[in-house]
Amino acid sequence: MKLGRCILGSVMACVLCAGAACAAEGDVVLKEGKAFRMDSGRETLLKDCELKQAETEAGTWSWVLVDPAQSEDMKGAEGGVYLFRGKETRPAGFLPVKEEASSCRLFFSPSGEKLVLSWGMEYIQHLSYYELEVGKGFVSKATFEAQGPAIWVDPHRFAITSVDTAKGARAAGKFDLWWSSVVLYDSVEKERIVIKEATATRNYVVNGVNDGKGTLDVFESSVKAPKDWADESKVKDEELSVPIPAAG
Repeated sequence: MKLGRCILGSVMACVLCAGAACAAEGDVVLKEGKAFRMDSGRETLLKDCELKQAETEAGTWSWVLVDPAQSEDMKGAEGGVYLFRGKETRPAGFLPVKEEASSCRLFFSPSGEKLVLSWGMEYIQHLSYYELEVGKGFVSKATFEAQGPAIWVDPHRFAITSVDTAKGARAAGKFDLWWSSVVLYDSVEKERIVIKEATATRNYVVNGVNDGKGTLDVFESSVKAPKDWADESKVKDEELSVPIPAAG
């Protein structure tokens, strides 16, 4: 009977931790739409860690952003994103973010097998592109410096406002005004395609995609001379519709 009780206890333990995939100490698990941290074998509710979700062709992806600098419940933990898959919210990996994890935004491809993670300060974001690999989860494939979100134009390509940080701001103190170009990234060809390139007197920002017309909505800012960037009244703004090149 003693042996029987031990076996039964082991089976029950596995059943109880199945939803948390037998999570290790410090891991984040989901239960009834709420996030918990495993703490000394117990589940501690994370009151300030919001659960977010996205619907894709591969099903539902859920995630929780963890920023130890912002969450009292996660002091001492590593900052980043805990991923969960399907309606059962099965644990599906952790993507570390060294700084400002609370600023993270996730952009899944329509298939749900590709992902762009964005984090960073207000005017410049650091983007990491990931692909889902069997047995490995999401694996980092490319990085970018950008402004604003990544916009998927089809299952394998996304557009971004690429920022050239090496050239610095357009004018002294203008931290919201950098050299910016519209770039299309092809994840199959592993190629960056410049759609509209910044010049000394022109900046470009991607605002959206028009699927029906196969075009990108682009915002152009221009000046007559480079020194004019310092004076907002001399900056001219115009909306453009730019064709998306055919996939290679």
